Amino acid sequence: MKNSIFILSIVFVLAACGQKPADKAATDEKSATETVTQVKKGKKYPIEKGIVYQKSDVMGIVSNPVIYFDKWGEWEATETTTSIEMMGIKESSTSLKIVKGEDNWEIDMDKKTGFHYNRAVMINQMGVDMENLTTEIMGKMKLEKVGEEKYLGYPCVKYKMKNDEMKMDVEYLMCGNLMMKMKGKAMEIPTELEVTKIEAVTPPAEKFEIPAGVKITEQ
Repeated sequence: MKNSIFILSIVFVLAACGQKPADKAATDEKSATETVTQVKKGKKYPIEKGIVYQKSDVMGIVSNPVIYFDKWGEWEATETTTSIEMMGIKESSTSLKIVKGEDNWEIDMDKKTGFHYNRAVMINQMGVDMENLTTEIMGKMKLEKVGEEKYLGYPCVKYKMKNDEMKMDVEYLMCGNLMMKMKGKAMEIPTELEVTKIEAVTPPAEKFEIPAGVKITEQ
């Protein structure tokens, strides 16, 4: 369980999202409301396929991942652009992670290199199904349910985790196993995470393929 909590903190630090224009809020809310009837429990994502836009800010390091997913999340492709400014110098990098079942590819799009490895499928980065939490698991994780609300048209549950041993003090919002929002300190690092938009569409098939010109090594 300690490993699961540690993984959760890393996820909070590394995850990232993109802002949704305010004038599109009403349209996106209506679309999500229509889609919510299709929500299925016990899956990695609340809908079968789509695109998730995120934004995160970790100590001034801003990331904007776009996650394409299919088969309830069995297939994922995460494109992440990270920006950082130090001493007046701005730098950015782009990475791609593709997951198909137990097959994982991590790619540096700037260097056109990457590696492949196998890892057991997890329902989320915590390794626990958030829709089937027991009192025992919540106790070990120092996790408390503090409310419910709708976000982007999807039903969500609000949690608070305060674990001094793991140096975590965070509040976050979950739609099933999809993290919608997070704010607090993970490993004493101030972190904010937010899903800004969800599109219930069929993602392009090429998003789940290795881009041309990328050299892959096995691990």
